[in-house]
Amino acid sequence: MVATEAIFGFVGVALGSLSTSVLTIYKERFTSRREAAARDVQFERERQLARNTFQRESILALQVALSDLINAADVELDRVLTIFKESGQWPSRQWETPTAVGWSDAVLRFEQANARVFDDQLQTLATEVRRAAYDSVWADSFESSKDNHTRLVPLQAEFQRHVAKALPSLY
Repeated sequence: MVATEAIFGFVGVALGSLSTSVLTIYKERFTSRREAAARDVQFERERQLARNTFQRESILALQVALSDLINAADVELDRVLTIFKESGQWPSRQWETPTAVGWSDAVLRFEQANARVFDDQLQTLATEVRRAAYDSVWADSFESSKDNHTRLVPLQAEFQRHVAKALPSLY
């Protein structure tokens, strides 16, 4: 009888130990999966935050570069218009014409910033503004320059409207 009680006791302890081990293993696996899922969610949040920060900075840099590009075009047009008023002849740009003040730097910064922006419509609008500024400075005639420069204001306004729509989603 004592032997039977001992056997039942041993079997009870063995089953208890086995069930505790199985439950502990299950709990650890469940906890590991939950922690891994939480780490994945946190990683994705951090990645999205970094992406949004990168895009905000890139869009703001593109705004500045585009403003500088328009400013360089305006400065050059002022110079060319002065010559045009004095001589009556439109001084078409040639290879030998001096580079517009600030133009090269503004174009380089524009290209760099535009390449970093993921929004295709923003890139397209910015490129259209750049093209209008370029065409106004390198026009063959006063009328062509005026027509191209007149396109700048609505294009730049459309670009700014799109920036205003894009930025809030990045905060």
